[in-house]
Amino acid sequence: MIEGTIITISGLYIIYVAIEKGINGATTSLLAPAIWVMILSIVVTFALVQYLLRVAKQTDNLVIKSDALHYKTDLWSNGVILLALGIVQYTGWEIIDAIFGFGIGIYIIYSAYEIIKEGVLILLDHALDKEMLAKIGKIIDAHKEVNGFHWLKTRTDGTTNFVEFHLVLQPNLYLIEAHRISDEIEDEIMALEPNKPWIITPHYDPFDDSEINNYMATKKL
Repeated sequence: MIEGTIITISGLYIIYVAIEKGINGATTSLLAPAIWVMILSIVVTFALVQYLLRVAKQTDNLVIKSDALHYKTDLWSNGVILLALGIVQYTGWEIIDAIFGFGIGIYIIYSAYEIIKEGVLILLDHALDKEMLAKIGKIIDAHKEVNGFHWLKTRTDGTTNFVEFHLVLQPNLYLIEAHRISDEIEDEIMALEPNKPWIITPHYDPFDDSEINNYMATKKL
């Protein structure tokens, strides 16, 4: 979240410089060397972004995601700057540099928003998204020994996923069989995000007591 804020400040500063340059009509010097420097910077940054994105996908680490975003914005910024320098070089329109700079600042601020939002959600703790909930429900329903489920509750702190649910099983089912079924379900759920720790708590019910559970929850409130 701090890094997202810093990226936002950087975007605001770029907008400020672009506006100042547009108003004062400053000229861009040493265009040819600047263009070659930007080409080299784009190649190096692209390789770094690809590496960080691969690591971020494997680890789901917010810090690495922030670094990947930071360098990704650098990559896009460098690309736009290169385009602007090329236009200025061949047309002499100095205002292009200021216009493109303003656009880069807006893009950087927009990109930083996602990092800040994810950081806030981690601090607040939140439920897993609807798509993940649907996948979990589908996994449970796919087991023929399960007669139903209820009270599916989830949350995540950004590093660990927590899941709790009630399984409706046959009343005469042996406990060892109930454990086998729940272990299979847990393994399939954890495979949805294998690089993230899961804490899964199943409860076994001989019948659907969801109405009783809902009533008790209401009484507690």
